[in-house]
Amino acid sequence: MIKKFSPSHLYLFIGLCSMSVLITAGCKAFLAPEEPLPIIEGAFYVGSDTCITCHDDVYKGYKKTVHFRLHRAELGDKTGGCEACHGPGSKHIKDEHDADYILSFSRLSANQGSQICLSCHQGSPVMNWQANSHSLNDVGCNNCHKSHKIATPKMVHLGDPEICLSCHQGKRAQLMLPSHHPINEKKMKCGSCHENHGSENNNLKGETLNDVCSECHAEYQGPFAFEHAPVVEDCSICHDPHGTIANNLLKQGQPFLCLRCHIGHKENSTTGSHGSFLTSCTQCHSQVHGSDLPSQVQGGGLTR
Repeated sequence: MIKKFSPSHLYLFIGLCSMSVLITAGCKAFLAPEEPLPIIEGAFYVGSDTCITCHDDVYKGYKKTVHFRLHRAELGDKTGGCEACHGPGSKHIKDEHDADYILSFSRLSANQGSQICLSCHQGSPVMNWQANSHSLNDVGCNNCHKSHKIATPKMVHLGDPEICLSCHQGKRAQLMLPSHHPINEKKMKCGSCHENHGSENNNLKGETLNDVCSECHAEYQGPFAFEHAPVVEDCSICHDPHGTIANNLLKQGQPFLCLRCHIGHKENSTTGSHGSFLTSCTQCHSQVHGSDLPSQVQGGGLTR
């Protein structure tokens, strides 16, 4: 027996199809554009030994890297050596070393260069690279990793945090402010909070910013019986993690930070002679991140 679709079923089906198209189109807007690699017609692989003749200085550096030490079994069905990244070199050698007949990273776009790296480097941590803010801003693997010059396991140029701060100059300036995370003191790095190869949440190592902060500041995570709404929502409502002039990474000093959301109160005969502009709010409301104890002050909140 064949069941017929009712008009309501048909409308639902059309609606779901339309939503699928919109979601797919929206996702593509957040991915780096696909750029095909140049194809060197008629070229074939000749082996790394032929490269040494002209590129001996580069080859000396390459021999010290992890790429050179890869075993044949680790490569699988892929070609090893220089041509693994630069493509088959027969026409490059034959036609007077014409640069058009070899894949030169200096002539490729950032996206194309990264494609070559991602042909081998798959899975974690690069699985989200296409949606990475670096990739979306024309920054490729080759901007941070120097496969011919750096012999360390990750081949990172300059190292963290210097490699990050060479581009993010605004963050470098913030780290010089009186209140900052101890990056300059070598107690943490940019990579302590950020996944530089991309994540679903602004390159953060966590589903939310609060998850990242709670890795170190677990005492503020809660849940608490009496909670402060901005704390539950987003730590950056009050704090700037890269550095501030106010203490404790606060975006503003007290009481002005609190008065952005709360109406100031006048002198109170129960709690003493004070006003909102004459003291720090945390003198009384010390448990601003949340508390399991009811207020000890009549009409107050988040106090000891």
